[in-house]
Amino acid sequence: MPIDVDEVQRREAIAHATLAVAARDGARAVTIRAVAKELGGSTAMVTNYVPTRIDLITNAVRAAEARWRGDLEAHLGDLTGKDRLRATVEWHLSTEPDDLLLRALWVEMLSSAHTAPHVIDHQEPRESRQELLDAFASAGVPDAGLAADVLSLLTRGYYVSTLEEPSYWTPEKAGRVARAVVDALIDS
Repeated sequence: MPIDVDEVQRREAIAHATLAVAARDGARAVTIRAVAKELGGSTAMVTNYVPTRIDLITNAVRAAEARWRGDLEAHLGDLTGKDRLRATVEWHLSTEPDDLLLRALWVEMLSSAHTAPHVIDHQEPRESRQELLDAFASAGVPDAGLAADVLSLLTRGYYVSTLEEPSYWTPEKAGRVARAVVDALIDS
C-alpha cells in the first residue's frame, strides 16, 4: 500500500535539506544523493518531487522567495511615501545569515538557464520591480518606472557582488549607496 505523502510538506523538507547540505558543504555539493542522505531516505524520495539537481536548487530558492515576501511586508508595516520607499530599498539590500547561501544557489540556478530555461522564475523579479515601482510612485517620483528599473538593477547587482566580495559589500555600505541613489532619483 503506497504511503500518502503531502507534496507541499515534502517539497519544504527537500528545500530545508538542500539548504542544510549547501550550508555545510557549499552550493556545488548539492546533489540529489546528498539531499536524500540528509533526509535519511533514498534518491527516489527526492526525484519523485524534484527530478534534477537544478530543480532541487530551484525548489530551495523558491521556498525562500515565498518567505521573503512575508518578511518584506512585515518590514514595511504601515509605512507610506518616501519612508516606504527607503524601507523597501533597505530591505532588498539587507543580508541575513542565509542570504549569502541562497544567493550562491540562485547563481547556480541562473547559470543553468541555457540548458534548463524552465528554472528561471520571471515572476519573482517582476514582483520585486513592481514593489519598487509602487514605492517610487507612492513617494511621488516623476518617472517611477525608470527609478524602479535603476533600483532593480542595483539590487540584483548587489546580490552578485555580495558573493564576489562579501567583506567589502556589507549591508551598511550597500545601504549608503542605495540611499544616495534613492535620494538622487527622488530629487530628479
